[in-house]
Amino acid sequence: MLEKFTVYFITDSKYGKHEELAKKALEGGVRAIQFREKRMTSKEMYKIAKKLRKITLEYDSILVINDRVDIAIASDADGVHVGQSDLPYEVISDIFDGYIGVTAKSVEEAILAEKYADYLGVGPIFETKTKKDAGHPIGLAGLKKIAESVNIPVIAIGGIKKSLVKDVLEAGAFGIAVVSEIAASSDVTRAAKELVDIVKKFK
Repeated sequence: MLEKFTVYFITDSKYGKHEELAKKALEGGVRAIQFREKRMTSKEMYKIAKKLRKITLEYDSILVINDRVDIAIASDADGVHVGQSDLPYEVISDIFDGYIGVTAKSVEEAILAEKYADYLGVGPIFETKTKKDAGHPIGLAGLKKIAESVNIPVIAIGGIKKSLVKDVLEAGAFGIAVVSEIAASSDVTRAAKELVDIVKKFK
């Protein structure tokens, strides 16, 4: 199932409704959706997560919830993705039997998370305006070091444009995670398809 993570789309309400963005990306061939939302109540998040669950099942796709393992469990999502300051991944592994993704920005963080994580979200690789607290870019060299230090899939994130996908994959990334490269496009489905095609051709 992890092969579905090669192009991983993170929804962002800044660009439209989570459900509509997800559906368009899925129509373009994306098979992993992460629901990321920082401004809603838990009840609102749950309602949208349930809608996303229904949509992703229709496309035989993965649904991951960012940060919130409670929402992941309640919505029957496939996975949860957590950062270094969220509920510890070793705790999550005790209460959640879906996919666990962990953000790692260094070799040390990656090695510590490897025992509990199914994949790592590594970055930001390049400058990004999508996530204000993303931190300093680690570049392709940083990505390569982390990818070589672990035996689980590394998903690269942060400022990944269509023209940079091949470089990122050559540096050792199993897949790419994007927000604006799909969501900010005038044609979300086409943008998703172009990324999926680039990754398929490389693989």
